[in-house]
Amino acid sequence: MINGKKVSAIIPARGGSKRLKGKNIFPVLGKPMICYAIEACQKSDYVDEIIVSSDCEKIESVVKNFKNVIFHSRSESLSDDKTFKQDVIVEVLRSVYENSKEEKPKTILSVQANSPEISDKIIDEMIETKLKFNKKEIFSVDKDLMQNGAVRVMDYEYCFLKTLSMYCGVYICDLHDVHTIKDVEIVEKRMSRK
Repeated sequence: MINGKKVSAIIPARGGSKRLKGKNIFPVLGKPMICYAIEACQKSDYVDEIIVSSDCEKIESVVKNFKNVIFHSRSESLSDDKTFKQDVIVEVLRSVYENSKEEKPKTILSVQANSPEISDKIIDEMIETKLKFNKKEIFSVDKDLMQNGAVRVMDYEYCFLKTLSMYCGVYICDLHDVHTIKDVEIVEKRMSRK
């Protein structure tokens, strides 16, 4: 929580990856890759609720092994490789909060399932950076300041914007996204050294 207001993390994880089949649950150091994102959110000092959005029963079966993690069945129309991640976030928010009496969170995180190096430290420092500089949104970038998509921290209402925010900032973190078997080998070497 932040000042008594709920913080929710959403992990988009579709099942139909093409370059690496079953990417989001592909084993990394013997564990389904999505588990690292879930565990990082669970260890966070701020995250109160974790929601995994997927169209895949195999991913659902992995998610069900975690306590207090909500599985959201993603619409078929948002399950292809052309779907924008933010459209998935908005679908979850509308489904879970807009049409219910459930308390709306103040802060939303989008956490990428195929970035297994994500940690609770990164998540918490991103949230703290957003608070420190009074931003509406913080997103992760690599050392070259290129957006890597691993984590995005937003005010609830900013999730629905159709234009770029003037109140955003960045957080630099050295993470490697997984899209191929070569990427798996790279992150396993990197993670084994930590």
